[in-house]
Amino acid sequence: MTVYFVISTGRCGTQWLTETLQQWHQDFMVQHEPLHFGYRPDLNTVQHPLQANAELLEQHLVFIRQQLASGKIYIETGFPCWRHLNWFRQQLNCPIRVIHIHRDPLDTVASLLKLNAFVPPVLPHLPVKNLYMPGAEQDLLHQYKELWPLLNPAEKNLWYWAEVQWQALNYQQQWPEQDWFSLSFSQLFSEQSKLQLAAFLDCSTPLFWPALKKVDQFGLGLVQTSAEYPHLSKLKEIAVLAKQLGYPSPFASKS
Repeated sequence: MTVYFVISTGRCGTQWLTETLQQWHQDFMVQHEPLHFGYRPDLNTVQHPLQANAELLEQHLVFIRQQLASGKIYIETGFPCWRHLNWFRQQLNCPIRVIHIHRDPLDTVASLLKLNAFVPPVLPHLPVKNLYMPGAEQDLLHQYKELWPLLNPAEKNLWYWAEVQWQALNYQQQWPEQDWFSLSFSQLFSEQSKLQLAAFLDCSTPLFWPALKKVDQFGLGLVQTSAEYPHLSKLKEIAVLAKQLGYPSPFASKS
C-alpha cells in the first residue's frame, strides 16, 4: 500500500482537498490535521522529530500502519506534519508520496493572519499561536535567528512560509521523482489538477470535483496587525526562494 502526505503552510485548500478526496475511492483513508498541533513543528525538527509529543506521534504511526494493514491507502492533508516526512519515510515500510501545495507568500501571510498566527493574544494568559520557532541549524534563516523577537506577526508568518517551502524543496531533492507532485494554490481547483491528482493517486478520473465558491471564508483576525517587513526585507533568501517557486518578491516595490 501507499501513504500520501500533503506538505504546505496551511491555508492552501487542504480542507477542501480532504473533503474532495474522501469521495474519490472507497479505499482512501483521508485525514485532515489528525494530530492538529500535536506534531509540534515549533519544537520538533527534521533532525529531531520526537523531541516533543513522542508518545502521541508513535501512536499515530501505529494508526497509519493499521490503516495500511486493513488495505487502506492513507492520505494526510494537514499542514503540521511538514517536519516529519523523513521520519515517516524511515518508519513506514511502503512508498511515501508527497503533494506539495505552495501559495504566494503575501497571500499566505494575509490568510494566516486571519487565524491570528503569531499574533499576541488579546488576553495575556492565552498562548501565542506559534506555527514555527527558529532553532534547527539546517533551517533557511537560521543565521538570522536573533531577529525573531524583533519581528512583527506578518514577518513571522513570512519567515514560516519560507521555512516550509525551503524544507519542501530539500525533501524533493531526496524523493524519487515519481513520488513527488508540486502545484500552486492557484492551480489546485483546476480541471488539469484534477487529472494530475488522479494520476498521482493512481485512481480513475473522478467525477466529484466541487466548484470552489469562496476562498479564506474561515477566520477573522481579532487583532489588526501591520503587513510591513522592516527586518525581513533586508534578507535576500526569501526573495530568491519566492522566485524559485514562481512568485514575485514579497518586497517588490509597489510604485
